[in-house]
Amino acid sequence: MYSLMVICNKKAKDIAGLENAALQLLTGFLTVAVFVGLKQGYAMEIPAESLAPVCILGLLNTGIGCYLYFSSIGNLSVQTVAICGYLEPLSAVFFSTVLLKEAMLPVQFLGAVLILGGAMFGELMGQKHLSVRG
Repeated sequence: MYSLMVICNKKAKDIAGLENAALQLLTGFLTVAVFVGLKQGYAMEIPAESLAPVCILGLLNTGIGCYLYFSSIGNLSVQTVAICGYLEPLSAVFFSTVLLKEAMLPVQFLGAVLILGGAMFGELMGQKHLSVRG
């Protein structure tokens, strides 16, 4: 699905920036809403003290983050977009270790090494192909 999203973003040249982010978020929301409705219904309880943090996360992380991400996809190669996508889980592990003081288990460290190795390999191979073609 990630590959399909990147391909569709590259093909939709007339939709960019805020429109693209809004369309992506709306489509994602509708998909998740239908799935959740079919699985467990729409009844949910959100404690009052959790409402502000959830809204802040939705606005900052999802809203602004998606806007920056989707508005830049058209200017980047598919390879670079994919590498940035792979670095997201790595940053989650890093920040949970540094900011939340969570322990980094050996399997998480191995995953981080594999993500970094894959990203470096992808960048180096991409540059090698560019220099051969150019």
